[in-house]
Parts: sequence; structure tokens; C-alpha cells
Amino acid sequence: MGHVKKARGPFDFNFLISLFLALAVWMGLRNDVVWESFVGEADREAIQIAFAMRVNRTLEGTGPILFLNLDDSVWHGEKSDSPPLAYAPRPVIYKLLRDSFGTPGFPRPKLVIADFDLFWRTPDEEAEAKIDALLEEWGRDPEAPLLVLQREVVDGDGTKAYPAAIRPSARDRFINEAPEGNIVWASALFTGDEVIGARYFEHFLCLKSDEGPGVVASTALYAVAARRSASAREAVAQVDAAMAQPLRYCAGEGSGSYELEVSGRDALFFSGQRSLINYSARPQGDFDFTSPGLIAADMFVIPAAAVSSEMVGGLAANSGIVIIGSASLTARDRHITPYGPMGGSLIIANTVRGLEVGGQVHRLHWIIEASLLSVFVSLIVLAFWYCRLAREIVDIEPASQVPWYVEAYQIPFALLTNPVIVKILIGVSVFWLGALATYYMLDYGLWIGFAAPAYAAALNEAREDFEELMENLREKKARAK
Repeated sequence: MGHVKKARGPFDFNFLISLFLALAVWMGLRNDVVWESFVGEADREAIQIAFAMRVNRTLEGTGPILFLNLDDSVWHGEKSDSPPLAYAPRPVIYKLLRDSFGTPGFPRPKLVIADFDLFWRTPDEEAEAKIDALLEEWGRDPEAPLLVLQREVVDGDGTKAYPAAIRPSARDRFINEAPEGNIVWASALFTGDEVIGARYFEHFLCLKSDEGPGVVASTALYAVAARRSASAREAVAQVDAAMAQPLRYCAGEGSGSYELEVSGRDALFFSGQRSLINYSARPQGDFDFTSPGLIAADMFVIPAAAVSSEMVGGLAANSGIVIIGSASLTARDRHITPYGPMGGSLIIANTVRGLEVGGQVHRLHWIIEASLLSVFVSLIVLAFWYCRLAREIVDIEPASQVPWYVEAYQIPFALLTNPVIVKILIGVSVFWLGALATYYMLDYGLWIGFAAPAYAAALNEAREDFEELMENLREKKARAK
């Protein structure tokens, strides 16, 4: 006859230990250093899977993005000592800028991003002079799109502790003296970890100069503002106003949190200097960058040779954004993303789409997260308690002493009450629940991650289960003597 032992309740002192361990790991993961360590690896992987499930979806709240690609056919004389894309062939650059500038009175994009360093002058003086003349014309046109120029920074990483500097350029005057204030320069700095090189984007960079601390906004902020603004001047004013608090932060005062007022929608709140890139679009493995194509329903890729002003005006007329850059290996502007290697211009496009849809990607409010985690831990504790209860109530005879049909029943029962199996099932379940929840919440700029905290609680419950098993074995040996 089997030995029946009174089972202990699930919510005992060990439950408090499991809850404490889970909350301790969860609190640690809210720190950037812990999050980027091996402790946060499972939750980082869950977010990566959520991004993969979102790939090439049509997102509400965004608009057309036209990527004018400097493909391999236009590269020549690439200089190894220049910044990435700095030596993009200037005659081609001039044509793409001219086509993006458009014609007054005809449809034009709202924003043009030049994802290469125009401040780095090439020996092709004839083409450089044409670009200078176009920039002069651009700055005088009140209906022209907002032009955002990229620029290399030096002597620092742009943090408050290590502010960056810029090299003076003769083209600074086109920004400083543009009558319509519709030409700016911005940063597009991506950072990451040992697995994903472009996991985060920097909202702004701290700068240093002889005049004192400065700040430069991310390209993505200008894009979000320009899409909905009535004019380029209005978009620049909105971003300048948002950068007031980061400027104080770079000067050693206050925090880096700020709001970006955007026309026709709620203000976007940003906390800190960087946040996750909300990826949603990538080229498929066999995507041909040498011919026109679609990456997503609202993201077009046009090779440089196929670009015309009529095409740009038509595809980007509906508050469109134009990005002039390159997906070519020659450009030396590729980064490791959750989707694999990707050109910097496409990462900018993903960053813009993510901000327009959900704003800064951030965690749920800590009270909600802590409450949900407590529920998860309670379910984990109940699962292990069920295993212990099942083993204590039913004393399974050795397989050699029971009929074959009883043995067939005992095997799955034993597996479902095995603490190792239960721990694995809990880990897998919580991991995928977190990935699925994040997949749906990314549209609102939210994510959740309980894999590591739940695993900590499951490990503690498995430890107690193992100790009880050893205790039962010792009791059986004592009774057998």
C-alpha cells in the first residue's frame, strides 16, 4: 500500500524566497549594465524574436519612406581614409539631391536625409561647386523640404562624460545663413552590445567647442517632426525646443529626459540619451538593390541610376521622407541588427518608423511589471507544488511490478511531475509569452521581459523540490531498515 504524506501548501516561506529572487533579478535588469550582461541575454533574445515577427508589417501612424540607394554601380575611387560614405561620387550625389529638392509648385517630400558626410570635401571641385550652388538655392526656397545632413564627430562618444567635437567646414555657412532655416545637421549614431551592434539609437549627442557645451539631435527626431509640420522652419523649431533640456544635461544640470512636440499628435516623451530601435522592416534575403523595389508597403528602394525628380515627387508626395544613402558593401556603412547586417540608411528608416508608431521603446510602468511578475512567480510556485503533491499522493510502484498498460500511463505522468522537465517548460513558456507580448506591445512603444526573473524563481523551486526528493529517499531507506 502506498505511503500518503500530507502535502505542504504552495505559498510558504520558500514562495517568498522565489518572489524575492525574481524581483531582485528584475530590478537588476532595469540597470543598463546588468541588462547588457549575460543575465539579460534571454530577454534580449525575446525582443529580437518580437522584432523578427514584426518584419515588413504595414504600420499605422507612419508614411512613405523613399530610399535612394547608391548601389555598387556608382562607386569609384573609394578612399579608405575617409569617413563611411564621405567619398560617395559627387556628380551622383548632386543629381540625387537635385531630384529630391524637386520643383516649386509640384509635389515634394517633407524631409530629405543626406546619409553621407557632405562636410568632407572631395577633390571633384566641379561637382562640389554644383552642390554648393544647390545648397544656396535650397536655403532660400520657403517650400523646400527640410534637409538633414549627416556629419562625423570626433574626440568623444557624445555622452555627457565624453562630449564629441566636430571639424569646422566651409559648408557650415549653408546651415548658419540659410534664410529659410531649412538646412540642419544631425547625428545618426547607433550603439549595441556583443551580439547586436545597432540595438540602440542615440537621441542626441553632447558636443564640446570653444563656445561651451552643445547638443545635436538625432536625425530621427527631425524626421518625426518634419513629417507633420507645416514647414521646415516649424519642424526645426520643435526639435530645437526639445533639445533645451538635453543641452542643460550636457552642461551638467538636470536629466536627459525631454518632450518633442509634434504637430497633430501627442508629444513624444524621451527618457535618457538612448533607447531601443523599434525594428519593423528589412530587405528579404534575395532582395535586389540594383532595381526598384519595396521593402515594406510604405518603404521604397530606388537605385541611383533610376531616380528622377518626377519619381521622387510622386512616391514621396504624401508627407514622404527621402533618405539618400547606400546599402552597398563599398560604402562601409553596415551594422549588425536583429535582422542581420543592414545598411545605416535602412536602420535610420526603421528608427523613424518606430518613433512615429509608438514613440520611444520603453518598459511597462514598474508597478505594472512588478505586479505581473508576482503573478508569474505565483503560477511557477503552483506548478512545482502540483508536482510535489502528485508525487506525495500517489506512490508509483516499480515498472517491473506493474502491467505494461500501467507502465505506459506512468511514463508521461512521471515526466509531467519531473522538476527538471517542469523547469524547462516554465522557462520556454515564459520566454515565448514575453516575446509574443512584446510583439503586440511594440506598436505602442512598450516591451516586457520576464525570462530571467522567472527562471530565477523556477531554479529556487527546483532546489526545494530536489531537497524534498532527497528527504523522501532518506525516509524510505530508514523505513526499509
